[in-house]
Amino acid sequence: MADSSGQQVPEILQLSDALRDNILPELGVRFEDHEGLPTVVKLVDRNTLLKEREEKRRVEEEKRKKKEEAARRKQEQEAAKLAKMKIPPSEMFLSETDKYSKFDENGLPTHDMEGKELSKGQAKKLKKLFEAQEKLYKEYLQMAQNGSFQ
Repeated sequence: MADSSGQQVPEILQLSDALRDNILPELGVRFEDHEGLPTVVKLVDRNTLLKEREEKRRVEEEKRKKKEEAARRKQEQEAAKLAKMKIPPSEMFLSETDKYSKFDENGLPTHDMEGKELSKGQAKKLKKLFEAQEKLYKEYLQMAQNGSFQ
């Protein structure tokens, strides 16, 4: 058998854990371990012990769910980043026809959807996004060449 860290746990320890966590609380008995001191055995109301045990399980389940959710979000973010990296910079704005109507030979927008030429500030901002995408795309091509996808 393995514990939550994946390590092998001797059967005697499993039995002692089961005794401490499952059997004794049903009988109203609690073990309290304090480092460097002998174990203390206390008689406590059975319902109190069962509530404490349930609360401990609830907290552990909540932690497990949060950990799973964080891992799922990280995986989604990585997938989204990879999907973005795959877009050639020359194509990144072409699908945004709700914002832009004309593009230069590199795929950079030159006119808004109403046909007005973009201001220098807007053009500069888009050029910066374009250059960032160029960098991402080159990184993607390098990863593809090296076969370093998961």
